[in-house]
Amino acid sequence: MLGRFRTANPTAVSICAGLCLLLGSVSTAAEPVRLRVEPLTVPPATQPLISVAVQNLQDQPCRGVLSMSGPDGWRIAPESQQVELPANGERRFAFNIEKARNVEANSYPLTVTARVGEQRVERSQAVFVASAPYSKANVDGRVEEWQDAIPVTFQHQGKRTTISTFWSRRRFYLLVSVQEERHIGHAGPDGWTGDAVQLALSPLDDANAAGATARRIELLLMSAGGAAQCYQLAAMDTALEVTRKPRALGPLACSDVEVAIQREGAVTHYECSIPFSLLREAVEPAEGREFFLSVLVHDPDGTGLRDLGQAAGLWARPDDATAWSCWRDSTGEKEPPLGNQVRWGLCTSKY
Repeated sequence: MLGRFRTANPTAVSICAGLCLLLGSVSTAAEPVRLRVEPLTVPPATQPLISVAVQNLQDQPCRGVLSMSGPDGWRIAPESQQVELPANGERRFAFNIEKARNVEANSYPLTVTARVGEQRVERSQAVFVASAPYSKANVDGRVEEWQDAIPVTFQHQGKRTTISTFWSRRRFYLLVSVQEERHIGHAGPDGWTGDAVQLALSPLDDANAAGATARRIELLLMSAGGAAQCYQLAAMDTALEVTRKPRALGPLACSDVEVAIQREGAVTHYECSIPFSLLREAVEPAEGREFFLSVLVHDPDGTGLRDLGQAAGLWARPDDATAWSCWRDSTGEKEPPLGNQVRWGLCTSKY
């Protein structure tokens, strides 16, 4: 059964969130709030909104002032805004980015600081642009056609993973490039569990998210029987009790998804093309649409589990245990994954 997976420089963005005037006393032992800057869903040079998620960790409401500052040449508005949080509540606060510039590395170091009464909470975070430009690629496992993507790169145990996406009116394209010592395919029900990429797409603000169904499109990409395969682990209406159980992969084969897996030096490229007809309830193909796209990389003979959610700074939540499906013959990783809610967007181009 699959185990329940679970720095800023002088010119970096500095986000100062002063949550003060708490409606009651604050313990000096525990942090009163936690903070996260969410991924940008369009490049910063296009003057997007940037969101800070703030969660009140106390059993009483608080109110204060949230402010944000940027690197040289950036202008962020408004300079500050009044905020209020209910007891144990969470809210997102948006600021406008103006006069910003893109960087090729797609990594924007941020420092988030909260001041609650006499307490100060500070967090450093590298934020990336998580967006799919309008384009397409031939699904052949080669990367030459992906120059106009906005790659998201993160490291785990010294090994690099890069995720790139495109979209067209009919299909959503994804390339996951995994640096690993070797690539091992799935050997079957009695054999070694191989490497794989697991992804989940779901809508934002789903009213039925807390129900008894998966409310996501979840796919598994792997080499099996000497060929690249895609298996659909969950649909929007798949019962959670089904996703919790390990299952044979054969009946879950998904022929609607084009997939290629190609080894190039020390990197394995997983490339796929998903019809929007399959994703209809998760995301519509239109510029500016936002949704959740989360990715797990399984490397059981190497680094173990690599979680995009961890790179995005997601918080652990009680419902993380139902955020990902089990699949037969998978090995348990040491750490369970975080949830499947990394914010993503569709844009016109990387520029």
